[in-house]
Amino acid sequence: MSGDPLLCLCARVPESEVVAAVRAGATDVTSVGDATDAGTGCGDCLVDIEDLLAERASAA
Repeated sequence: MSGDPLLCLCARVPESEVVAAVRAGATDVTSVGDATDAGTGCGDCLVDIEDLLAERASAA
């Protein structure tokens, strides 16, 4: 089992790629999707993306 789970199954985007996009300046679900394609398919991962964005905002 990988230490970097897929956050978005549809686009096969690992969590680390989404975290990197947030660190690079993605500030909302749309900008994460633009940078990684995560959240642009079925939408099941949108809550996870929002959680990562909230974590980053609270850490800042």
